Amino acid sequence: MKDSYNQSVETYLSKIEKHMKNPIIKSFLNIAENMDLLKEVINNPTSILTKKLDDTFREFYFRIRFTSYLSQAIYFNAINYDKKVKLFSDRNKSILDIPVKDKKGRTVIELFCSMEWKDCQEDCIYSSNIKDHLTNDSLYKGIEQLTENQRQLLSLAYIFDLTDSEIATYFNVSQQAVSKSHKKILKKLREIIENG
Repeated sequence: MKDSYNQSVETYLSKIEKHMKNPIIKSFLNIAENMDLLKEVINNPTSILTKKLDDTFREFYFRIRFTSYLSQAIYFNAINYDKKVKLFSDRNKSILDIPVKDKKGRTVIELFCSMEWKDCQEDCIYSSNIKDHLTNDSLYKGIEQLTENQRQLLSLAYIFDLTDSEIATYFNVSQQAVSKSHKKILKKLREIIENG
């Protein structure tokens, strides 16, 4: 009887050999309990056993699809998160991340951390306030009449030698807005100096 049992299982499996190559069915039948259940259904095909096999396969297939969905969701969310972090860091760079105009293309923080910084301290700027660098009295008086933001823009442009686009990054505004403000400030200073 056991031989006929094994023979009927082998006959059935040979009939569905093409389907057995399907990776989902193959992995389902690699689980010993599922293979035993299939053998039972082959030898004793009752509606209860058939339903049990169907339900077991549905549950197995659902877990595979759900796992696949979760892994894809995690993958795409990780990509979107990386994009958001990069965009945020590009838009909100620290002043220390701004590149210095030297041959090595370093940032301000890299320059300060280098040994060269110690060798050239006398050439470095100790004050970031534009008023501390002026020798012309009328220009000094004109600078005093500017707002704090306007003075800061001039400091970044003329003390730190930043471009309009780098200043725009610092203030988190457009490069056109910085360029327009820069021209407006210079025009205002010229008027103040000319009018005494």
